[in-house]
Amino acid sequence: MRLLSTPLCDQGMMEFIMGVQFLPTTIMMVHLCPEGSEGVSYAMFTTMNNLAIILSSNLSTLLLAIWDVSEENLAKGNLNGFMKLTLLTTGLQTCGILFLPLLPRFKSDLASLSGDRSDLGGAIFLGVVFVSLLWSLISSFLSIFAPGWAGES
Repeated sequence: MRLLSTPLCDQGMMEFIMGVQFLPTTIMMVHLCPEGSEGVSYAMFTTMNNLAIILSSNLSTLLLAIWDVSEENLAKGNLNGFMKLTLLTTGLQTCGILFLPLLPRFKSDLASLSGDRSDLGGAIFLGVVFVSLLWSLISSFLSIFAPGWAGES
């Protein structure tokens, strides 16, 4: 049973869970897109999902500076910062549950939404995509050319 605790197996399981979470969202969103533009919609949702994964990794690195979670501090047995950071990230991950009431409950609710168009919603979406992409590029370049800029050692 040692195989089940390897990092490769953990990463594979995490990718599987992320795919299972992404699929229902994609199916729901495809029902909202206009006839004939399903491929564009899928590309848009996949781009947003990939940017969210990159952005979450970058933001979690910035959270390391809040409490002392250095290797030296953990080796001394001081787990206070680690526990606080774990509680914070768990709370942030589960706060998505608060948005569940905004989702359509039935297929008829989903069909009633497909006629709505929003220029403001499109502008917000594009703004989030471009800001996320810009932030990811900036943090990547800073990590290369100014290591330690985010407080990590």
